[in-house]
Amino acid sequence: MDQNKSKNQSIIKYGALCVWLILAVVIFANRSRITADAIVNYTPSNLVLAAFVLLLLFALKTLSVFFFSGILYTASGLIFDLPVAVLVNAMGLMVMISEGYFMGNYFGSNLVGTLAEKHPKVEAIVHLQDRKPFIFTILLRMMKVINFDVGSMYMGASKVKFAPYATASFITVIPELIIYAVVGGGIASLSPNAVIIAAIVYVCITVGSALIIAYLLKHPEKIGG
Repeated sequence: MDQNKSKNQSIIKYGALCVWLILAVVIFANRSRITADAIVNYTPSNLVLAAFVLLLLFALKTLSVFFFSGILYTASGLIFDLPVAVLVNAMGLMVMISEGYFMGNYFGSNLVGTLAEKHPKVEAIVHLQDRKPFIFTILLRMMKVINFDVGSMYMGASKVKFAPYATASFITVIPELIIYAVVGGGIASLSPNAVIIAAIVYVCITVGSALIIAYLLKHPEKIGG
């Protein structure tokens, strides 16, 4: 009985993995067609349905890995008023955070060592993932050395506690999704000032993040290293 159950679980696991890989290949092959404007054009005019479609796209994005979440954040800004766009983007972010984590938890037993070997910066902070998962997640997100979804899968595969991982991921990405929503709203309202301000803020956040990371990696004692 146990042997049959194990066999069925293996079939389900590898079947799901095959579907995931096929989906990823299809989306990768058509990635140049996936733009904010294209998403807006194919989104229902009903705002509730539009929000639902966007959340499905956030889920699809995590499965595919290959297209940029900024496209979805910007499309949300084009479709909705800013407060609603930020809310939809925040919900979409939680979809990506959760989906990637649990996929990694289920499929990613070999992912941990592979990523640590390929990315020295990840290896430099990997000792924090069990003792300080919140700090580890923030640093991993700020470094941007690996794809967001791959990072989520890595955290799931590492068995990092979900609550600190999800909280740190959300806090780290929320400024970015707001900026993209502002950009989308600025494009929709033909307001170049909004786009320029959002771009300046994004650059400042990126530079600030790089400085913080450089300091913490140079002084690991500040993070318990």
